[in-house]
Amino acid sequence: MSVAFNSKSGEAGGDGWNLMASDERSKYGRRCQSSMWWIGAAVVCLGLLLLTVILVAHNTSAISHWETKYESWIYNLTKDRDALRDERDQLKIHSSNLTKEMEVLQSQYNTVAASRDKLQEEVNRLNISRTGTSCDQGWTKFNNKCYYFSRAGVTKTWENSRKDCQERGANLATIATRSELDFVTRSHGITWIGLSDKEQENKWKWVDGTDLVGTGFWQDGEPNNSDGNEDCAEASRSAMAWNDVPCSRKFSWVCETVILSLSSS
Repeated sequence: MSVAFNSKSGEAGGDGWNLMASDERSKYGRRCQSSMWWIGAAVVCLGLLLLTVILVAHNTSAISHWETKYESWIYNLTKDRDALRDERDQLKIHSSNLTKEMEVLQSQYNTVAASRDKLQEEVNRLNISRTGTSCDQGWTKFNNKCYYFSRAGVTKTWENSRKDCQERGANLATIATRSELDFVTRSHGITWIGLSDKEQENKWKWVDGTDLVGTGFWQDGEPNNSDGNEDCAEASRSAMAWNDVPCSRKFSWVCETVILSLSSS
């Protein structure tokens, strides 16, 4: 009976051991599951931390890249601004120089204009009678013109005679009426007048560029260009008419200028 009891006890004891082992296993299982959860959580946290580090590193690189670009932009803009500022300063200097040059030119213009006005006054004084009724000394008035007769015994070619008249502010005389012809021929036997066909044969023109109108006061049979080179006209006192002769001959001459009356002011 004892052995059987013990056996049962053993069995009973065996069953009790098995029950205790199952409970312990449950406790250990729960602990193990809890540990695995924490490990998983730790792994997740580490993953998130690593991801955060990666993101932060990437953002830091991007920020650094944009900062570099920004600094480059700022540098270029600053450089362009300085270049524009230098160009502006150069333009200011150029403008100032132009202003000074303009002032100098204006001063020079004023001086030239004043000189021109004085010269014009002198020309008016020399060539124009203020009263409209008199001529300069050495000149003779006839109608509305002043005449200068070359001195007795002094002769020149047609061209040199004209040049002498131009130097006196006049020109060789032009003749439109018989009374003018009588007046011009009274001082010398033969006198150069301002008529020629030097530019075109048989097209006679006065020294002021106007054409000879009508037949003029030619001697009979003149102009005839007898030697093929008679391009200038002279007035003869004896014939009281014109004749064509070579321009290279030397005769006395007569200059004329028109009297202009100045309006009172």
